[in-house]
Amino acid sequence: MEVHPSELHRNLEGMGYSAEGVAFLGLGRFHGVGFQTLVRLGGRDGIRNLIATKDVSAFDALLADAGARFSARSEGFQTWDELRRQLWSFGLEVAGSLVDRGVRLIFEGDPDYPDAFHEMPPGLRPLWVFVRGNHHLLTQPSVAVVGTREPTEEGEFLAKFAVSCARELGAPVVSGLAKGIDRVVHEWCLRLSLPTISVLGTGILKTYPAKHFSLGEAIVERGGALVSEYLPDQGPTSETFVWRNRLQAALSKVVVPAEWSRKSGTAHTVRFARSLSRPVFGLTMFGVDPKADAGDADITFQVPKDHMAFRDAISAELLRQRVPQSPAQIDLFRNLP
Repeated sequence: MEVHPSELHRNLEGMGYSAEGVAFLGLGRFHGVGFQTLVRLGGRDGIRNLIATKDVSAFDALLADAGARFSARSEGFQTWDELRRQLWSFGLEVAGSLVDRGVRLIFEGDPDYPDAFHEMPPGLRPLWVFVRGNHHLLTQPSVAVVGTREPTEEGEFLAKFAVSCARELGAPVVSGLAKGIDRVVHEWCLRLSLPTISVLGTGILKTYPAKHFSLGEAIVERGGALVSEYLPDQGPTSETFVWRNRLQAALSKVVVPAEWSRKSGTAHTVRFARSLSRPVFGLTMFGVDPKADAGDADITFQVPKDHMAFRDAISAELLRQRVPQSPAQIDLFRNLP
C-alpha cells in the first residue's frame, strides 16, 4: 500500500523529523560529516542556519568551520537546488527507516526533551537523542545499575539485588546493553517486568555486542527504551562508550556500580555522577572483603544486612529535587569526545 506524501510527512514530524531533523540526517550521510561536526554546528539552530544559507559556498564554509571534511562544491554540487535535493533525499531515506523501526528524534528544546538533560551543564548536555521504545520513561525518576564487563558471581548477585530493590520502589533501571553487569541488569529487569532504559555507546540501529540484539528488542517490546545520541548507524569506539556514560548518570537519581574497579569504564560513569551531584551507592556481600582495586562509593551497603537501609536511601533519592549544575563544574570533562 502506497503512502501519500502528506501522510508520510505527518508521520515523520510526529516522530520528531521536522525539516531540520531531516536535514540533520541527510548531512550525516555525506562522507566527512560525522557526529562531532554536527555537534559543533550546534543542534537544531545550527542546522537551521546551515540550510538557510541557500548557497553552496556559504554551506561549505559553515561545515568547514565545524570541522567537516566534506565540500559540496568539490563533490560536484554547483547549485543550491542540486545540493538541497540530495540532502533532502538522503534525510528522508534515513528518517523513513527510523520511523519504521519506531525511533523518535528529540532535539534540545523539544517538549519531549528530558528534564534530566536540561539540568546538565551546557558542556555535557546532548543536543539531540534518538529514542526507540517508551520515551516517557526518560522523564521518570530512575536508578542506574552499572558495572564490570567481567563480573563474578557475587557481582551478578549484587546487580540483581539492586534491580530487585528498584522493582520494590517502582523505579525504572538504567544501564548500557554491554556484556557483563549491563546484560545481567537488563535481563533481570525483564524477568521482574520492570521497564529498563539502555543508553547505547553506538548508534540506535547498531547493537554492541551484536549478540545482544535480541535483548535490545526485548527491552523495547516489554515497555523499555533504547537511547543514543550518536548517528543511527554509528559503530562503537572506546570514546563513544565513555561519553555515553554521562547520560546514564544524568537519567538516574542514584548510580549503583554493582561491581567495579577504580580504573574501568564504570569509573567514568561514577565521575560523571559526582559531577552531576548524583550519589553513588556501593554494594558488598556481608562478610566478604572487597577486592583491592574496588572503586570507592559515597556510601557502601552490605548485603543482605543493609537491605532496608539501601532501599530507603534509594527511595529518598528518587524523591529528591535536583539543582542544575553550573558550567564551571565540568571543566574536567571538556576534552572528552
